[in-house]
Amino acid sequence: MDKKQQALAFLGADPLLFADMLEPLRRGSAKLLYVGEDGVLLYERGGGVHMMTARTPSGAEACFERIPRCELLSGHELWYREEAAARFGFQETQICYQAAWLGETPPPEPRFELRFLPPELAPWVYAHYSHPFGGVSYMEGVIRRGMLGAYVDGALAGFVGFHDEGSIGMLEVLPQYRRRGVGEALLHGAVRLAIEQGAIPFGQVFSDNAASLALQRRAGMQVTERLLFWLM
Repeated sequence: MDKKQQALAFLGADPLLFADMLEPLRRGSAKLLYVGEDGVLLYERGGGVHMMTARTPSGAEACFERIPRCELLSGHELWYREEAAARFGFQETQICYQAAWLGETPPPEPRFELRFLPPELAPWVYAHYSHPFGGVSYMEGVIRRGMLGAYVDGALAGFVGFHDEGSIGMLEVLPQYRRRGVGEALLHGAVRLAIEQGAIPFGQVFSDNAASLALQRRAGMQVTERLLFWLM
């Protein structure tokens, strides 16, 4: 068994928790920096993020030693979060759950019209997203990867896209269209698109976002019991 196969076996033991590591490793956008019985460390080139899991303090140390410098770090166990933040000088933490579509069949066809958004809508998308970051240029990249817009009676009611590392995100429904199933339609559309592209449909939800967690479960996504963290 080579190193990649070893890492896939390690992560494949919990495909829900490690969907975000399995997908870039599968598609070849991640560099495998460490794999052992006690942990795995990847560098995902698209998002510039180090992704790690460790079962023991020695496993965490083995990962840390292989990170020369780090701008983004995603960890799958909370117990080494403070050590990682101190070691690499991170100031901001995001705690989240991971959700993934692991069923063998795709979700049903969305009941609202979905269209790919054109690049000129990037400023509008950025202005209407509840958690804006990265600027208009980041949204332009999301649109290039394939951002879906939901239309109700011909009007753009919401949108969803994919982050650099492959996660479903930026799901937003305009206030006047909420509680009508638009969010579920967008999520199902993104899942279907990921499946068509041969990808694992997954995303992350802030731990305090009860509405989004409820949407994930209602739409048929599986959600981790354990929390993950991001440092930046």
